[in-house]
Amino acid sequence: MDFVTLLRRDHEKLSSIFQNIQRGFDQADTPERHQLFRQLKRELELHAAVEDLQVYRVFQQSESTRDDAHEALEAHGKIKTLLDQLEISPAYDHKWVAQFQELQKLVEAHVAAEENEMFRKTETIMTPQEAEELGVSVARAKQAISRNAPTTEGGTPEPIYPAIGTLETKHPLTVPSLPSAD
Repeated sequence: MDFVTLLRRDHEKLSSIFQNIQRGFDQADTPERHQLFRQLKRELELHAAVEDLQVYRVFQQSESTRDDAHEALEAHGKIKTLLDQLEISPAYDHKWVAQFQELQKLVEAHVAAEENEMFRKTETIMTPQEAEELGVSVARAKQAISRNAPTTEGGTPEPIYPAIGTLETKHPLTVPSLPSAD
């Protein structure tokens, strides 16, 4: 499966979690909302880490997508900051809800930029086979990170997985690889 399909599935999952959290805004704070927020934070951090480690490195190597990758990395930093602020907030009150809605708008704008701009440029920087190979790398990275791979302060995985091999592309790009999960 190509990386765009995998990342779009993540986007759909994140959207669903956001909606589930919002459904409870008309009620008092609940343990379920705390659990949903923890799940959202985990999923967003995992998604961002995989994109940072695998996808954006490829997009940074092409002139036509370099700026998009840079903007996406900046958005990840802002999202991480908001997640951390929400996590340490003492109560899920009207201030928390406003900050949560700010996070949701930021994530939605980031997803729209990826899907409507960045992903559409994929075929100009790589072949369908290369997109499939990047999908394999994305899936492996997601599995490795899910198994609690160490992360740096910003939530991006430390480079503990050496790049093994390169992917020949239309414009010589290097796709980082991970050892197989066997």
